[in-house]
Amino acid sequence: MAFKRLLSPIDIGNLHLKNRIVMPAMGTGYAAEDGNATDRLIEYFVARAAGGAALLIVEATAVHPKGRIFKGQCGMFDDMHILGFQKLTKTIHDWGGTIAMQLAHGGRQTKAELIGSQPLGPSAIPAPALCTETPKAMTVDEIQVVVRSFGEAAGRAKEAGFDAVEIHGAHGYLINQFLSQNANQRTDGYGGSLKNRARLAIEIVSEVKKGVGSAFPVFFRLNGEDYIKGGSTLTEAMEIAPWLVEAGADVLHVSAGVYGSDPPTIPLIGSERGCFIPLARAVKEVATVPVIAAGRIKSPLLAEKVLEQGSADLVSMGRALMADPDLPKKVKLQKLEEIRPCVGCGQACIERLLGGIKRVENDPISCVVNPVMGRETEWILHPAPRRKRILVIGGGPGGLQAAIAAAQRRHEVMLCEKRNELGGNLRFAAMVPGREEFSEFLNYLIGEINRLGLETSLNREVNPECLREINPDAVILATGALFQRVKIPGTNPERIFTVADIFTGKSDLLDRTVVLGADQIGLETALFLSNQGKRVTVIEEGDHFAPDMGPIGRFDLLNSLKKRGVEVFKQARLVRATNSQAEILIKDKEHGIKGDFSIVSVKQVVNNRFSKEIENTGLPCHFIGDALRPRKALEAIEEGYGAGMKI
Repeated sequence: MAFKRLLSPIDIGNLHLKNRIVMPAMGTGYAAEDGNATDRLIEYFVARAAGGAALLIVEATAVHPKGRIFKGQCGMFDDMHILGFQKLTKTIHDWGGTIAMQLAHGGRQTKAELIGSQPLGPSAIPAPALCTETPKAMTVDEIQVVVRSFGEAAGRAKEAGFDAVEIHGAHGYLINQFLSQNANQRTDGYGGSLKNRARLAIEIVSEVKKGVGSAFPVFFRLNGEDYIKGGSTLTEAMEIAPWLVEAGADVLHVSAGVYGSDPPTIPLIGSERGCFIPLARAVKEVATVPVIAAGRIKSPLLAEKVLEQGSADLVSMGRALMADPDLPKKVKLQKLEEIRPCVGCGQACIERLLGGIKRVENDPISCVVNPVMGRETEWILHPAPRRKRILVIGGGPGGLQAAIAAAQRRHEVMLCEKRNELGGNLRFAAMVPGREEFSEFLNYLIGEINRLGLETSLNREVNPECLREINPDAVILATGALFQRVKIPGTNPERIFTVADIFTGKSDLLDRTVVLGADQIGLETALFLSNQGKRVTVIEEGDHFAPDMGPIGRFDLLNSLKKRGVEVFKQARLVRATNSQAEILIKDKEHGIKGDFSIVSVKQVVNNRFSKEIENTGLPCHFIGDALRPRKALEAIEEGYGAGMKI
């Protein structure tokens, strides 16, 4: 396919874009504490400019100190920010790129701890999720301060060398709060009718346009649907769109959802690809300016179709460009099979930024499939000064990534896997309903192995004799973890299975199943079993479900289990089990499951039994992933890349 529309240029006023691929604003946490640009932020955007995206939009940038949303967020609320961002824009322009800045105010979607005072909102109504502090209902004077702040920030952005600005009026932030009746119950000129609720948005567009001049492009990001009770609707968005254009908006960027909505504002794995395209198509029918479509547009084929059908004029390919900044370049070269696919897991990007229960909130983001993201200059693969023979033991995601990185540095690599196929637990993950996209990443990794011509040996468990035969200069141990079968007094061992038993088809489960552990693996195993028609109960001894997940992924997974009728209990433990009954203690109250049932254990232990033999040889040995301790694909892939880079 020639991708004639996706690769065609478009002019927006004086702004010339070389193709139709937009990298939308996405939070990174890469900015300095004061909101200024850092070298890390610049390098992140340089990689995407070099990769060929037509327009890069810097993350939601605070227009006022009281409007900050997360730590490490960009700011444009002070003149001190201009110089730092001038360095960013100049560098991007030197690479032939075009860059815009998104301007935002968090409103009630922030925390007093971050901004130093009570959050602001149109009314004293908490947000439905994440930030649930009751905001202060804004006075008209406070509203006007915000309007001026947007205009002043836009002027600074223009002075800093940005090619355009985008006003963030979506995703439950302040402007969207004024538009939505579930947040705005005012009775003055900023509440009540749709025209009144849209007054803040219209005033901000006018103020921004006044601050930057008529020739400077102003984008507006608008929710087509809030997907939550009392939220903005598509009918309202279609009515609002012409008002925004009349006020001065040159482009409408159509998104959807707020935190706590279903579907979520950031659709993750299992969500329909192109899920918000119908909203963009509807807005385009009433708009007289270019429209950008969004919503899991990760495939160039889908992007071309969107443009071909006239649903939008440009496409937003955010997390696809996080996963592979060279996506536009590979499309142009017709190398679609070499595009590293985003799987939509959200683990290291949005979930890391929002924070899991046991994770430090507002960590800078990363990417499960692209370990280089955020380390673009630090993690460059240079040719090795001396070519070595490297043995990688284990063909899971960490081992595959280690082998690829080592081979890209021109080492001679041998990869051994004891099973009859590559992929490890990544294959299990792809078997869970709604998680099938993990197979796309696995296929990419195996494709890289083949393109590099790496030597692989399946059905081969490495032992001392094998080690002598291969005679490597160094070893990367990526043997992962083993799922451990627990022992339960009084329970027939034949009723107890591991996660590996389930996904390899070695189990003969009864219709009722008890899963011991509600971390991500336990919940996904329950989802897999329920899809097979089993009646499943999950019990977790701790206080939280899936503490190893972020809030969006956790909500989605628990919601899927709820729809399938899976029982999930926390602060619960299996007290005893017989052939006819399981007794579970839930918050000190007994709960019984009668009838025949099976038990599935999700417990894992490190699989490094061969490590001592390797160490005895004196060979350098690098432990990665679960061979160090049981964790996730994120750590395995990061450590695999790091090992391949350093050897």
